[in-house]
Amino acid sequence: MKKFLVLMFVSAFLSSCSLLYRGILGVDTTPEWYNNEDLTKAISKRKLTNDIVLVLDTASYRNDVVDDLYEVLDSLKLDTNAVDYKINVRKAIKLANDDLQSTQIRLFTSGGNEIFKLVNCYIDPPIPMNWNVAGCFDAFPPTIAEENLNVHNFDLAYILNNSTKLNGDSITLYNLPKSDYYMLVTWNSFMIKPSKKAIKVVKKYIKENLNQSITPIYINNHNAQMWGMMDSTQRSLIYAYEQELAKKSEE
Repeated sequence: MKKFLVLMFVSAFLSSCSLLYRGILGVDTTPEWYNNEDLTKAISKRKLTNDIVLVLDTASYRNDVVDDLYEVLDSLKLDTNAVDYKINVRKAIKLANDDLQSTQIRLFTSGGNEIFKLVNCYIDPPIPMNWNVAGCFDAFPPTIAEENLNVHNFDLAYILNNSTKLNGDSITLYNLPKSDYYMLVTWNSFMIKPSKKAIKVVKKYIKENLNQSITPIYINNHNAQMWGMMDSTQRSLIYAYEQELAKKSEE
C-alpha cells in the first residue's frame, strides 16, 4: 500500500508539471495510442528515418524509477534529523519527477555515463520555449547550474534496458555505433512542441560540434506517457488491442 501511495504521489507531481504546458505549449489533450504504423509516420514527420530511434517500454521504465525512489525513501528513514529527512525526501521525489518527464535531453560518454541532462520543466520560458537554458548548449559539453539536473543517478544502460528497437528487439550499449558521446532525446506526439524543439536543438548542437563524435538516439515514449495516465480499465483495453494486433501480424 505504501508503495502504491508513493506511485500516486509521484504521478500527481508529474502531472502538475505537465499541466503548466497545456495549450500554450502545443500539448495534444486527446492523444491516441500508437501502433507501429503511427510511430513510423511520426518518425518520418520528425525527419528521423535515418537516425537511431527506439521505443520506451510502456511500463518498465516508470516502474524502475518509482522502485528506485521507494528504495531511497526507505533508506532515508535512517536519518534521525527531521529537517534533513524532509529536505532529502523532497529532493528524491523531485529527482524522480524529472526522470519521468515526457521530453528530455541527456548526454552520455562512450561508456554510458551521464554528464548532462535537461527536462521539459526547466526550459525557458513557455514561449518561445528555448531549450538553451542559461546558454547551456553554447559550449561542449553542455552544462547547467540547476542542482537537481546535476544529479546523475543512472546511466545509458538504464534507459536502453527499458527500450527496444522498432521491431521489438532489445538493444544494449554494445549494439550502438562506436561514438565518444551519445545524445539522447525522449520525444512523443503528446508534448508536441517541446518534442519538436528538443529534436531541433539536438540536431543543431551536433552540427555545430562536428569535431566531436556524437551519436544521437531518439527514444519515443508516446505510449509510455499515455500508459502512466491510464486507469486499469483503459489499460485492459489497450492490452486487448495489442494482443489483437499481434495476432493479425502472425496471420
